[in-house]
Amino acid sequence: MKTFLTYLIGLIGVVVYPQNPEVWIAFKKKDSQLIGFKDSKGQIKIEPKFMGFTIAKKFEDIIAVMEEKETGYKTYYLTKTGEKVGKDSLFIYDNRADCEHEGYIRFRDKKTDKVGLFNKDGNVVIPAVYDALSRAHDGLVWGLMGAQKKCLDEHNKHGCEHFSWEGGEEFLITTQNKIAVVGFKHAGKLDMYSMTVESEATTDTTKKSYKGLNGKYYTFLDVERNFNRWMKNKLLPHLRASKAAGFMHDSITSWNETIGWVTEPRKEFGSNHFKELKKSLFQVKKRGMDFFVTRNGLNPFIYDSPGFEKYFTNCGEARIEKYPVMTLVLNHSKDGARQDHFEFLKTDNGYRLIGMSLQNDME
Repeated sequence: MKTFLTYLIGLIGVVVYPQNPEVWIAFKKKDSQLIGFKDSKGQIKIEPKFMGFTIAKKFEDIIAVMEEKETGYKTYYLTKTGEKVGKDSLFIYDNRADCEHEGYIRFRDKKTDKVGLFNKDGNVVIPAVYDALSRAHDGLVWGLMGAQKKCLDEHNKHGCEHFSWEGGEEFLITTQNKIAVVGFKHAGKLDMYSMTVESEATTDTTKKSYKGLNGKYYTFLDVERNFNRWMKNKLLPHLRASKAAGFMHDSITSWNETIGWVTEPRKEFGSNHFKELKKSLFQVKKRGMDFFVTRNGLNPFIYDSPGFEKYFTNCGEARIEKYPVMTLVLNHSKDGARQDHFEFLKTDNGYRLIGMSLQNDME
């Protein structure tokens, strides 16, 4: 990543935005669903007046809000300094407004239906010329232009609420609106935080390189391939109780047929379940064993303790790009009815086991 940052700062002027140390917390008054914000000392900074698309639990720099007026409802983006921008231009997906991510938030031009990006001050840093944009990740954004929208619910009287894109050109863009790569097919398979800029394309099978407009190669880790290599070379060869701290989270949640999900501290979990954990995981090494790996976001309903707070956005959504959950699934029957599941969260210190569900009748 240092190679990339040095390169961009020198050639295209990437600026790391300063963090605002004051974070306001959402609250509601009794007998009211309206949302306001308090500071860390409990002082009210904004009286409860927001509703609907106001989903931010924390107000760091910029949020999407909705409030009721005499003439109807108003939606806009609100900055920490009180600036109102992007009026009636909220970026909505899955019936939710976008959430600030690393100092940026998406907006949609209601006239053109195109997507752009605001910075934390409410300034347009990427104009609304794209059909689709990803959130900002380490100063990088994926963009789609020239695509055709394919409605998946054509008979819905409320219009096209669910759709996919066909065709178009994909781009890797910086948050300074500089196109780095044309034909950047991301599709959620790459670790956007792993990028390096090299003079040649990678030969590493766990990575993917794209030739940039500057002639350099932008190289990323393939998330699933990287996890599989870690599992084969790091996890399984060192799977013993004395090394458990190196691959287990501080707490692990497992499924109990009698009482449901049970969360235990790492040491207690290891004492109670390490033997069956090891026995099941070692089946990956058996010839003909059917298994696969999927990439998911952290489940906020199961992993809701303070220790997992950093893995979610200010709106409570999983930060899947930076902290994916890699789920290893072992099939014990052809129809998939009997499976073992292992969830490994990617943390700043590597992959850590956070969840496990085993078949009681495992052979």
